[in-house]
Formats: sequence, structure tokens, C-alpha cells
Amino acid sequence: AAAAAAAAASDESGMDDLFPTDFPASDDEQDDEVEGAALVGAFDESDEDWQAKDESDSQEGEEEDKEEDTDEEALAQELAGDEPESDEADDEDGDASSEEGHDEDDEDDDDGESESESEGESDKTKAEAASASAAPTPKPKPSVSAGKQRVIVGKLKLAPVVDEEEARVKDMYAKLTQPRERHDMRIESSDSDTEDDEHSLNTVGRIPMEWYTDHEHLGYDRSGKKILKRGVQKDRLDKFLDKMESGTYGRTIFDPVTGEEIVLTDEDVKLIKQIQGGNFPGVSDPYEDAIDFFSHEKQITPAYSRPEPKRSFIPSRWEHKKIMKLVRSIRKGRIKLDKPKEESEDEPVYDIWAQEADDVRMPNMLHIAAPKAAPPTHAESYNPPPEYLPTEEEAEKWKQQHQEDRERNFLPAKYKSLRLVPAYDKFLTERFHRCLDLYLCPRARKIKMNVDPASLIPQLPSPKDLQPFPTAVSLTYNGHEAKITAISVDPSGDWLVSGSEDGTVRVWEVASTRCVKVINFGKPITSVRCSPLNTMSLVAVVVENNLYLLNHGMCSKAITAATDAFCDSATPPMSKSGKTPPVMWVRGANGADIDHPIKFTISMRLDVQQVVWHHRGNYLSTVLPDGSHDAVAVHCVSKMSTQLPFKKKNRDVQRVCFHPTQPHFLVATKTHVRIYNLQTQTLIKKLLTGMKWLSSMAVHPRGDNVIVGSYDCRLSWFDLDLSSKPYKTLRYHRQPLRSVCFHNGYPLFASCSDDSSIHIFHATVYDDLNQNPLIVPVKILKGHRRINGEGITDCIFHPRQPWIFSSGVDGQIRLYT
Repeated sequence: AAAAAAAAASDESGMDDLFPTDFPASDDEQDDEVEGAALVGAFDESDEDWQAKDESDSQEGEEEDKEEDTDEEALAQELAGDEPESDEADDEDGDASSEEGHDEDDEDDDDGESESESEGESDKTKAEAASASAAPTPKPKPSVSAGKQRVIVGKLKLAPVVDEEEARVKDMYAKLTQPRERHDMRIESSDSDTEDDEHSLNTVGRIPMEWYTDHEHLGYDRSGKKILKRGVQKDRLDKFLDKMESGTYGRTIFDPVTGEEIVLTDEDVKLIKQIQGGNFPGVSDPYEDAIDFFSHEKQITPAYSRPEPKRSFIPSRWEHKKIMKLVRSIRKGRIKLDKPKEESEDEPVYDIWAQEADDVRMPNMLHIAAPKAAPPTHAESYNPPPEYLPTEEEAEKWKQQHQEDRERNFLPAKYKSLRLVPAYDKFLTERFHRCLDLYLCPRARKIKMNVDPASLIPQLPSPKDLQPFPTAVSLTYNGHEAKITAISVDPSGDWLVSGSEDGTVRVWEVASTRCVKVINFGKPITSVRCSPLNTMSLVAVVVENNLYLLNHGMCSKAITAATDAFCDSATPPMSKSGKTPPVMWVRGANGADIDHPIKFTISMRLDVQQVVWHHRGNYLSTVLPDGSHDAVAVHCVSKMSTQLPFKKKNRDVQRVCFHPTQPHFLVATKTHVRIYNLQTQTLIKKLLTGMKWLSSMAVHPRGDNVIVGSYDCRLSWFDLDLSSKPYKTLRYHRQPLRSVCFHNGYPLFASCSDDSSIHIFHATVYDDLNQNPLIVPVKILKGHRRINGEGITDCIFHPRQPWIFSSGVDGQIRLYT
């Protein structure tokens, strides 16, 4: 207690330093402080001090009794008639008593303030209180106050006559001239409005406690003094010892704000577990009954005294119109009312054990009765015929079979009587599966539309009316020893050029199937294309990364001479110093061992997959699937030059094609087809194929329609004037498509696939833009053999006849006419 008093004194001294006051305290406040200090100091005294104090108290009591006796004798003398020494003394006593009375009144009025402001006393008063607490303070001697003496004297003799107005003025003057008492200002903490123990223990404020982890103090008080930590932070060894020895280690937590270790009680642990479990803390029953705060009974008296409006008694005009409209509808028969049900006196009785009939339906539901279980047979009898009883071999074979392969789920057995038949061990399992089937299998009655299937088939013309088109195999060209990769027909229609993986290019006579020339390149041939000009006999052959241009020389002498003259007149461009051309043009075979004269050899960086000619015969384009910016290259034969039209990387280019009538260039990637204008060098349109991997592409001779084949067995027809999405998507091949092509003169197009089939379609494109193209399948051609999952590799129409050539992996070329 003494330490608490000293700490309180130090805190108050800090407040006095901040708010110093030199005003003396009142007499009553000093007396109260002295008595309080004496009481505080009394708790620290020993037993001998208490005994000495009792003796001094008894002596003081005797002295007080003697003083009271002397006071009574003096009072008796005054009552006997002894006069005071002088009237002036009486007046002074009266004035003094009056002033003391006023002081007492003022002090009584300010008792609350003095008690509330006792915390802000000066250092001098605190020092006196501390010194007074060291030794017991004797009680003041009781004496008759001046006010009382004045009253007693007033009873004995009259007081001097004083004007009331004059006395009132003197009292007011005395009050105004008397100096006012100034008390210390009391400053409460900002945390005094909370009831949390954290604020009462820690007064440093809301600051990070980790700032004082390595210090002995926890912060500073209002006067700037250090606040020492209440507890000592333990190291890891102390914590380990507490864990091994202390029984409260599991429920002891460290408070970083106060620096103390707090041991949780059972109630605290219970609250924490409730919070962790997601329950209401401290609530025994979170689902208590709801209290009916508002009465559910309807009150007779309304909640408000406002009278009902007049409109609540008058029928609504709009409701009247609506009712009359319904009445008219009922009269005219547009609304039919349900007939009232006739109430029957006899309630229906249902037999719950009866089997459900097929004609019994649930009301207003499309209900189908559950299928009935199959009735038992002779094999399920307890005494079946001998022919139903299995032999030992049949029983052993039945046990070895799979459960789904067994004819029956049980083995027939014979018993002498029905009471000897045991319970069926699979009864519950079979019933469960039957209930599961009935539950999972939806049974609903659907209204089936009576539609003629023939009406769903579009009205297409008969194939007989769409002739001519190829229908059967006429000729077969044999000679290649490996897979044929590409075929091409000369513009005259008399010669056929083919390339194979055996490294040879063969020239065939179409009419006689005779191989008139064999050119050996020594490496597999990737692509072969003849020039589209009738006055030229040039053939482009792709071998790995080289493109060879040669004159097959099987046409007339004039055409052969014109081809040689055209190739000889080609002049290479002037080479710019310091730049290496992306493609090398060389006259001749460029050192290759080829047994035929080669006009030009074009060497590229990577392997070439496809080569196509422009319809004028002077330009041709190649595709390098593994290339980046050089994936597409356009070559000019007359200038012996090559252009790379794309600067960005295009790694997904699969096929390219020149537009037959416009200066447009079609580039097909794996999933899209982009159409570019070569003159303006801009993108015109982007076709969305919806395919995973595009394999082939062909343009209609008029240039308004494009067909695209893919490896996911689909063919899409695009109308360039209609939309960027497919007009028709056909799925009829079972294997990936390898090639698609249009006929230059007849309304035909074809597609070949790895399923060794060629599908011929009649396709009529109308001049009227409002009429859609007519696409009719007319024939499926077969004949090639499938080897290692591959069938037909390429197909191409005859330039003048409705014939089609096809090449396969079996090394054969077939002509269908």
C-alpha cells in the first residue's frame, strides 16, 4: 500500500510539473490529506507502534475530557453574569464568526470540487502528507466555535445594532475582495472511457510492442519516465523448462502489450474452443425459442384512428371493366369453366396389393407404369424336372463364367419339400438393382410427331439428270515402285505427269497408259505441277528444298521450242552488294545428277511442301511449313527473282492458291483462310473454317466459292460473297481428307481421303446472288488399296473431259470416266 501511495504521488508530481500551481489548499483539504496520509502510513507500522499509538490515544482522550470540563466551567461563569472584557471584542468575535460561517458555507459548497480535484494538488502538499504519514497525527481538540459563542452571547445580551443594508454591502465587499481559490486541473487519460483492462495496465498507447523487445522498459509515461516491464520475457530454455515442469504450459499465453504471462481458466478455454468451432461464445443454447415480441392476435381496435377513405367503399371502375370483360368471354365461350365435381357419398377404396394396370395413369402426368418382373420358370422351382438340373461339369463351367455371361443368376436345385428350401441369398441385391433401375431410368410419355421421313430429305435432282460425271475405272497406270505423292495433267490433256517417293518423275500418255519418259532425281518427290498455259510445257518438280523447272518435251515441236525460248530469255536481276538473296536461282541442275535437262533450279532454306502456278504461267508460289517469314515465297520465272510477301512469322501455313480471275492470294493456315490483295497488299477477308487442321484447298473457276478439306474428316464450302463462315459443312469421309479439286469446265468437284474413296459432287453456282449454290452428291468411286492407314494421296480432274485421275499409296494411278 505504501508503494502504491508513492507511485500515485510520483504520477501526481508528474502532472504538477506539467500544470504547476502556487495556490494553497484550503484548511479542510489539508486536514483530509493529513488524515489520509496517516491512515496510509498506519498500515506499515509494527505491533509496538500500534501499542504506543493506543497509549497516546488514551492520553489524548483524558486531555480532551479535561478541556471539556474547563469549557463547561467557563460557560457556567458566563451564564452566571460575568461580562466580557469589552464590546469591541464581542464585535470582533461576531465579525470573525460571521466570516468563518461564510467560509464554512463556501467550503461546504466546494466539497465536491475539492474531492474531485484532490488528484491535482501541489508538490508541497504531497510532501507534507508524506511526512505526516510517517508518524500518527493527534486529533484536533474540540472547542466551541466562534459562531456558537456568538449565538450563546446573543442569548445573554443584545448584539450591537447594525443597519441591515450596511451589513449586506460589507458582506458583498468581503466576498468580492477575498481571493478565489485555484485548484489543479485534472486531466483524464484518453483511455478512461473504456473498460478494457489492457488500457488500465498499459499506458504507452497503441504502438508496436516489438520496438521494446530488447529493452527492459515498455514505454514512457506522461512525464517522460520509463515504464518497466511487469514480467520478464523468457528465452527458449526457460520456455522448455516450463513446458516440461509447469502444469499450465498448454494454457499459458504471453501478452505482448503488458509483458505478462496469462494463464487461461477453464471458462476461457471453453470460449476459445467455441469460437474455433464456429459457435456462439458463451451461449449455452444458440437455438433458443423465439420470443413473440409482437402479438399475433388480431386486435379489435385499429392501430390508427384515421377513418377509411371513401374510395374503399366505392367499387373500382377498372375492376368493373375487367370483370365485364371476363363475363363476356365466358358468355361467348372463349373461357370454359370447369364443371363442378359431383360429390359421391361412397369414398373410393384402393387395393394396395393389386398389380398396377397399364391403363392406370397419374392425373395430369405423362405416367408410364414400371415394367413387370419376369414370372418364375421351371428352373426356379424347388422340385424342378431332371432336365433342368445341371451336371457337375455344367455347374463348374457356370461358376467360372463371368456374372454378365451367365444365363441364370442361380443354379437350379432340388429339395424334397418346400420347408427345406433355404432363403435366397441374392434376394436383397436383385431387389436393390431393380429399384435402382426404376429410379435411374426415366419413364415419361412423349408425344411423337407423325412426320413422314421422306419429307425431311431435301428435294434433289436425280443423278441421271446431272450427268456427265465419272462413274467407273477406265484405265490404270502402273510403273511406280513406291507411294505416289502428286499427279498433274498437261493443259492439252494428252499427258499426265506423276511424282513418287521412289525418286522418279514419270510422263504418261493418257489414252494408252504408256510411260513415255522417266526422270530420276534420286530423292523422294514432294510435289509436281504442270504450267496452266497451253503454249508452255513447263513442269515444276519439288525435291526436298529444291524446286526444279523442266521442259518435258512431249508436246508439239512448236510448244517445246516456245518453252525453251521463254526460259532462255529470262534475265536475272542485278544483285545488290552486301545482301544475300533469300532464294538462289541457278540455270541447269546445279550439280545434281539428273538424266534430263533442267531449265532452272531454285534452292530454298527449308524443305518445300507445295508448289502452285498462277493462271498466266509466269508466277508460281511455294510453301515452307517450317519457315517463319519465308514460309510463303512467290517466284517470277521471266525475271528469275523471288519475293517474300510476309514479314511476320507464319509457322502454320499449310496451303496457298492464286485467285483465277482477281489479283488475290489465298493463304490457308491450320484453322483459317486469309485472302490478300496483291496490288494493295492488304487483307481482304478471313474465313473461319472451324477445323482443327486444314489439309487442302481449291477455288472455283469463277472465283466466288472456295472448298476446304481437313484432317478431321470435314469439307467446308465457303461463299465469299455471303459470309466468312462456311455455307455448308459436309461430313461423309471416315478418314482424313488428302485433296480437293474443282473441274475447270463442268460443275463438278471431288475429294479424296485415306479411306480409299473419291466422292464426286455436282455443284452448280448461279449468277443470281439470291439463289444458293446447288450441291448434290452423285458418285462414290473406289479401287485403291489402303496401306498403313493411308489410301488416296491426290486427285485431279481432266482439263477438258469429265474424267478424274487419282493416285494412291499402292503405286497406281487410276482414271475414272
